[in-house]
Amino acid sequence: MREPVEHSGLPIAPDAYLDTPITGQVDGRPWRTTRIGFTEALDLAILLRTACLIVVSYLSGMRTGEVLNLERGCLSHNPATGIWSITGKKFKGARDEHGNKIPEGQFRDDPWVIVAQTAHAVTVLERLHYQRLLFPAEMHPHRGTHSTRRGRARHARGIPYDIAAFLAWVKDYCIATGRDHEAIPPDPHGAIGTARFRRTLAWHIVRKPRGLIAGAIQYGHLHVQMTLGYSGSYDSGFPDEHAYEDWLFRLERLAEDHERLTAGEHISGPAAATYIHRINQAHHTFAGRVLTSTSHAHDMLTNPLLQIYPGRAMTCVFDQAKALCQLRSGEGDVRATPDQDDCRPTCRNLAYTDRDIAALHQQATELESLLGDFLAPSPRHQRARAELDRLHALIRNHTRKP
Repeated sequence: MREPVEHSGLPIAPDAYLDTPITGQVDGRPWRTTRIGFTEALDLAILLRTACLIVVSYLSGMRTGEVLNLERGCLSHNPATGIWSITGKKFKGARDEHGNKIPEGQFRDDPWVIVAQTAHAVTVLERLHYQRLLFPAEMHPHRGTHSTRRGRARHARGIPYDIAAFLAWVKDYCIATGRDHEAIPPDPHGAIGTARFRRTLAWHIVRKPRGLIAGAIQYGHLHVQMTLGYSGSYDSGFPDEHAYEDWLFRLERLAEDHERLTAGEHISGPAAATYIHRINQAHHTFAGRVLTSTSHAHDMLTNPLLQIYPGRAMTCVFDQAKALCQLRSGEGDVRATPDQDDCRPTCRNLAYTDRDIAALHQQATELESLLGDFLAPSPRHQRARAELDRLHALIRNHTRKP
């Protein structure tokens, strides 16, 4: 029938089109206006698998092997708390009762706590195919069971190629739909692998204000425990990434503080002398220091010289014995950190830099405008006046340089 059809003059479509409706939208409009062809469906399925891999890897903190070995049915939801979690295998530290390494891994005692976006990616994968593993190596539904890769997970060494293909597709899609400003630029550090997602997550958590709660800010989480769930137990390995990033961030911050101190920045407050000593001593001790392992970073973070925590218009020069706040972790724990949401004005650990005083000036200006509101109730005026007097006293004490 081919020859008479081709010579009939009837229009012939270049592909056989699926009857699957286009329901996905971008800015309230369908993401494409044409139906999906049979020959492109497999390519789109692979791209969708890669997109889900990026979401799960980046927003969970799992290792690459842990992500690739997730199985159907791993997702669970607690309706009482609203928390989503994933149960899966671990490979680092997986040993039997005799201490022998288990190559196939073993299921973790504690699940990973995840956010709704990650849970949605898992449900998409479970609808995308019918295989046991969420990230199968073979996506074609009609290749048969004789395929050498059938039933196996996508190999980790192929992930950078998958991500590169996904980025290229996003770029082409943005150009074709007039969204050039949303195209993902080339990465200056080269190919992107899933191991970099863990480091990026740790970087954002450490370098945003309020430490771990920054993860909630970064990803719009509604519950802080989701960020804490990334770390889970130390078997997850994610605390190592966090400690390493925390170490790097503190060294960078100390280097900046030392430069400002050398340039003449003034320090005031009850912990001023301790601040100056720690900054100078830390610069002498750690400048140019190289870490060889993340466990080393864990140990170094307990060094008293690194216990300086910038806050809102103040700096905590942390000494556990003098702290008036509710400490994070137990009493006597060498890894205890201050709770800066519970900072007390009379604490002997406080110091004020020129940067802190500039912030205090801003707060004082806002309070002065508040005092100009004569319709405000009297107790509010009294509280504002008392706080303004306290700020002015701190500013006067700081400007009264020796």
